[in-house]
Amino acid sequence: MQERINQRTNPIIGSNIRRLRLERNMKATDVIAKLQLEDVNVTTGIFSKVEHGRNNPTVDMIIALRKIFAVDYEEFFKPL
Repeated sequence: MQERINQRTNPIIGSNIRRLRLERNMKATDVIAKLQLEDVNVTTGIFSKVEHGRNNPTVDMIIALRKIFAVDYEEFFKPL
C-alpha cells in the first residue's frame, strides 16, 4: 500500500498542486499523462479529487509532481 499525505483537515497540498499547474498553463490531462510516464497510476477523477482536497496524494505522486513542475517540495506546503 502506498503512503499518503493526509490533507483532510487542510487541503493546502491540493490547492498548491492546482496553483502550480495553472501557473504553468497546463491542463489536468497534461499533468496526468506526465504522472503516468513517471509510473504513477492516476486517473482524471483521482487527480481532480487530489486538487480539491477530497483525496490524498501518494508520496510517489508528490515526488513525480516535484519533477514535473521543477519545484522544491516546499512549494506543496506553502500557505494559501
